[in-house]
Amino acid sequence: MRKVGLLLLLTALLAVPAMGQDEYPKAEIFGGFSYGNLSTDGTREGFYGWQASAAGNFHKNVGIVADFGGQYKSIEGVRVSTYEYLVGPRFYYRQEKATVFAHALFGGARIGAGAGGVSVSSNGFAMGYGGGVDVKINDRVAFRVFQVDYMPTRFEGVWQKSNVRLGVGIVFTSGK
Repeated sequence: MRKVGLLLLLTALLAVPAMGQDEYPKAEIFGGFSYGNLSTDGTREGFYGWQASAAGNFHKNVGIVADFGGQYKSIEGVRVSTYEYLVGPRFYYRQEKATVFAHALFGGARIGAGAGGVSVSSNGFAMGYGGGVDVKINDRVAFRVFQVDYMPTRFEGVWQKSNVRLGVGIVFTSGK
């Protein structure tokens, strides 16, 4: 009986290092710079702004993310803005120093334009297919080297299929 107890204790002690390898952040908050390259009536326009997301991870390799962004530009005196609000699954490949992720996001987008006190806006359907790389700085902070998303949108029955958004910034993690 004593040998069985010793064997169980040794097995449990050997499993402790393996348990640490399965640790992953339960939540990740991202904030940073965003660049959107959009097609407007056949011409390409670059917009600069911000991007933020919150992810809840229920497995080392799977979570759900809510992603938001806003980009702005003045075109011939008209202030143009775009906003995205998306949610969907995110899949991770985690290593000691870096995490690679991919996601499929769905939600909405809003585009607006204003000049001289008059403004117009439209809401539409948006998707975001993409991913990126986070490099670990310490146990609580990572640097998002890049995030790239292909972002087709549909406004008033018309698809815009050549939109791209890039992001870079800081990721805060918690709840290992």
